[in-house]
Amino acid sequence: MEKIEAKHFKIFNPLSKFFKRKLSDFSLSYKIPTKKERDALLNEIIEFLNNENTTVSGKHRKKQWENGWNENLLEFQKTKELEALIPKYFNKFKIQRLNGDFIFPVENNFEIKIVSLFQYAIFNKYFKNEKVIYEFGAGTGHNLLRLREINKNAKLYAFEWTNSGVKLINLVANFLNDNYIKGIKFDNFNPEFSIKLEKNSSIYTFAALEQLGNNFTKFLDYILINKPKFIVNVEPLNETLDNKDLLQNLSIKYFKKRNYLNNYVLHLKSLEKQKKVKIMDTYRTGLGSKYIEGYSIVVWKPVI
Repeated sequence: MEKIEAKHFKIFNPLSKFFKRKLSDFSLSYKIPTKKERDALLNEIIEFLNNENTTVSGKHRKKQWENGWNENLLEFQKTKELEALIPKYFNKFKIQRLNGDFIFPVENNFEIKIVSLFQYAIFNKYFKNEKVIYEFGAGTGHNLLRLREINKNAKLYAFEWTNSGVKLINLVANFLNDNYIKGIKFDNFNPEFSIKLEKNSSIYTFAALEQLGNNFTKFLDYILINKPKFIVNVEPLNETLDNKDLLQNLSIKYFKKRNYLNNYVLHLKSLEKQKKVKIMDTYRTGLGSKYIEGYSIVVWKPVI
């Protein structure tokens, strides 16, 4: 039996007292798979990659996202519990990744808790003192509520392409009497350029741009025109992984199979050569789930 410890988040050092308290409260345990169990998981992934009937991401799936967030909306309207905001895809698989390899969580809600810890560390490092923050692809708004725990005073804008998501976010803001959380309809595939970002604002995405595949240039055009202070993208980034490592290579193949975000960092590097952006940080976290190591980070800013 092993436990999640501060060392697993060392890329975010120094860790705050708030983070350490949350880490202690969650007290997450896990087991290491045997070689036989690990080989079985590898075979399952390879079988999936060889399956021709795979759902791919893209704007054609908007209805599915609309229906999914509506399920959360209806649950929140019924229970008035913030736990109703947690997307149903969390804890779908009883296997997670830590330090780039498989682990078997002990707790049933392990995945959302370790993701929460991950977000607390990111938000503390980059957004603790920001005044205006935008999340693009906010879904149910559950990420913003963790950000609010770190930053009590910022204006938080949740850009979301589904009606049910926007309705839920604004319903929760009203429920919490938080006048500085606002959901706004916005499509990352086809940005509405008439919607202007506030000056001196910052941005993050969390497993949202993955849906864009190769179609991220309009999104970047929108960002460059609005010139925020900086952007933190937490996404499945193929450029942070090593295709000579088996598990990382299978992640890259999964990204391609599902049509996830592709060559995003490579494109940012191209823009950097053109002196249009500056890349500030790039991290491989080693965190993920059964099929992918999906939480890599790139931090960048437009060159003004």
